Amino acid sequence: MSTHVKQTVIRYGLAVITVSIIAGCGGDKPTAPAAEVIKVENAYIRAMPPGQKVTAMFMKLENTSADKHRLVGAETIESNISKAVELHEHKHINGMMKMGQVPFIELQSNDMTALQPGGYHVMLIGLKQDLKLGDKVAMKLTFEDDSSVQIEPEVKTITTD
Repeated sequence: MSTHVKQTVIRYGLAVITVSIIAGCGGDKPTAPAAEVIKVENAYIRAMPPGQKVTAMFMKLENTSADKHRLVGAETIESNISKAVELHEHKHINGMMKMGQVPFIELQSNDMTALQPGGYHVMLIGLKQDLKLGDKVAMKLTFEDDSSVQIEPEVKTITTD
């Protein structure tokens, strides 16, 4: 191989490397974990009459980032509270209000998502004890990137705020 061909190959190789570096550096900056950019506000658990085996948790989730995120799970930190915790949604289907489990709750960028009666909410199923007004329940919310946040919603009567 001639010197001229070798120099051309080297220049071409350096050009490809330079373009690759520039493309890699100029891309999107790493995003913060969802747990750092999702603000949990006004979280509470609905007070139910003694003996009830299900209740719901409501809250507002504010996504303060330019990226969409998803709430993918919730759980009680203390295993003696309920048998299961699930994400749910109420929907109108054929003129009827139906509730069902959902795999996630979409949190749009720079937006507030309300988990409220008649919409998205977190179900506590198979309560192992009565929850009384004023009780606080240690909960963990998990997002699509496996980051999580711990909250302590208080047991309250249902509100519409």
